[in-house]
Amino acid sequence: MSKTQALAAFDSLKSDFRDGRFHAVAGRIGGEAAKWGERLLALYRSGGREELEALDPMARFFVIRYRGTPEPADLSGASGAAVFVMAFSAFPYLDLMMDSWELAGELDGEGEALRFTCRFDGEDQGSVVTALRSGAGWSFDLMDLYRAKAATFEAFMTGEYGDFDCFVDHYVAEHDMDFDLDRAWRPLSAA
Repeated sequence: MSKTQALAAFDSLKSDFRDGRFHAVAGRIGGEAAKWGERLLALYRSGGREELEALDPMARFFVIRYRGTPEPADLSGASGAAVFVMAFSAFPYLDLMMDSWELAGELDGEGEALRFTCRFDGEDQGSVVTALRSGAGWSFDLMDLYRAKAATFEAFMTGEYGDFDCFVDHYVAEHDMDFDLDRAWRPLSAA
């Protein structure tokens, strides 16, 4: 029964992503993904250019996109799970990927934590999702899916624009954004 419930909860999570119910999604993120969100939140507040350049391009884009606007996003009340969802959805053109993932074979686990292989368009690419019993429902560790999405983003960015800076310049121009790239690279306390 737990497996069936976890599979249904994952389908519901995908629906919430598709419909833009990110607050509901954030309430169902756990494990390494939530911890990654906490790290990104700390870097959002205080990471400089060197720390940001060490991140994968999708995480880097999330941070500078929200720090470079005229009023940097106020994430003071955000949880690690919420920041993970923001980073996971930082480049909305790839959000359709979530619909292509499906939980497949159960690897291991019982009761409170179940691990599943996760297929992308029916293909096993090595991703694993852990479903964690959370109160009356389930939360999910989507870190492997984040890594897959980040790799897709990096391949797209490199193939289309050559490097990160060229991609950001194009993105800002295409969206006619009021954006301060110099400020985006600086910690908020120095902005």
